[in-house]
Amino acid sequence: MKKTALVLSGGGARGAYQAGVLKYLEEIQFRPDFIAGTSVGAINTVAIASGMDSAHLIHLWESIEKDKVFHYSIWRTIWRFLTRKFTPIVDITPLQNLLEENIDLQACKESKKKIFISAVDILSAKLKYFSNEEITLAHILASSAIPLVFPWQYLNGIPHWDGGLMANTPIQPVIEAGARDIIVVLLSPVGADMDLETPRSNRDAIERVFELALVGSYQMIHKFLQMERDKIQKMSPFEGFLYSFIHETRNVRIRTIAPTRNLGLGSIMNFSKKQSNRLILQGYEDARDQLK
Repeated sequence: MKKTALVLSGGGARGAYQAGVLKYLEEIQFRPDFIAGTSVGAINTVAIASGMDSAHLIHLWESIEKDKVFHYSIWRTIWRFLTRKFTPIVDITPLQNLLEENIDLQACKESKKKIFISAVDILSAKLKYFSNEEITLAHILASSAIPLVFPWQYLNGIPHWDGGLMANTPIQPVIEAGARDIIVVLLSPVGADMDLETPRSNRDAIERVFELALVGSYQMIHKFLQMERDKIQKMSPFEGFLYSFIHETRNVRIRTIAPTRNLGLGSIMNFSKKQSNRLILQGYEDARDQLK
């Protein structure tokens, strides 16, 4: 049987959307062998591997408010300006406490689902992936450490930032692990099969740039796989068979679930019950409609 995988992109508070998608995937009995995630997708990935089903994950997202994720102080901002030293904008002690209370890292280590979360080594500028056995709370916080906003995290003495800087949609590790049937959950409508309007203002342009950055790694791997398929089609049947056998890219199937409307730049940091409820419902409905 083909190995299956679920890939969860990053996108801050938009991560509630993935809880709704998970609910539908459970209904159609899609049980991934591998899960990979970046940033908030990494948090959801570890939560699932630690034993959370969709009902538990939805309940968690419905209970999240801004003060359970970070603290913001105007005095902290003023201090950053006066000292000209790097200081993250927010304090993420609440997020750390939230993860400690709700995620069972031991269960994650023992899970039969192989998972991957990513973070960027700030000193070497390299993207790194971490799997079940090595993941700690620091790894989760590193994968979701939004640059300049959240503090970087030290892993083995080296500072790391959000993996979304280099691969916001980490498809590569699940393909290398052997997954051939992959469902990708994006948190940006730019990756959906829809026509977008031309930006009408500077704000619209900034928002579009941000959305494009969220789906860049997804577009690259998707384009690469299509090029591989086109290459095989130009070969003789025998050559194509040998190439496919060695590279195994011909048999990779990627299905994508993405929002079908703009979520707005403010949705990234809008940790609220109101937005979570809306995104959970939207994720469920989009998964149902798009997978059909």
